[in-house]
Amino acid sequence: MKKIFPIWMVLFSTLAGLGFAQIPDIVEVEPFPERAQKSTSQKDLEGLWELSYIYDKFKPFDELFPDKKPTLYFDTVNKTAVGHTGCNIFSILTYLEGNGIDVLGFQGMTEKWCEGDGEDIFLTVLKSAHTFKIDDEGTLSFSCGNLEIMKMKKLDDNQSHPFSIPKILALNRPSLY
Repeated sequence: MKKIFPIWMVLFSTLAGLGFAQIPDIVEVEPFPERAQKSTSQKDLEGLWELSYIYDKFKPFDELFPDKKPTLYFDTVNKTAVGHTGCNIFSILTYLEGNGIDVLGFQGMTEKWCEGDGEDIFLTVLKSAHTFKIDDEGTLSFSCGNLEIMKMKKLDDNQSHPFSIPKILALNRPSLY
């Protein structure tokens, strides 16, 4: 009986080893087909935009901004944005690289008391945005990872800046080096 048990174990482990040897080490997977997307440039971001959607689990959009919708004016030359939260006016410094965007910090903001949570939610979501794209219909959307967190529609503005602040051309700035 002692001789049968080790022979059976050797036979079983040999067959099991041969079975596993049939599995290839590398599994070839076809990549996803490339989606045809319109390339968004930073120049497309330039101009005045009005909020049309914001990600919030608790309150509907119309309840967050009952009187006035937030707006943003992007100045891609100076990498800044000036906006209206629906209550207060603010200015931010942005980092733009390709389709990536980050809010580096606030340069200033008025301090009018605002009802509701709309302003806080808008500013929090704006700071959370890391990428942007403009679709074929002209809607600007901001995302954080794979989650679309905010959408804006471009407004037709006849003036160069909504707050009548002249642009400073980056090409005419003196060199610091």
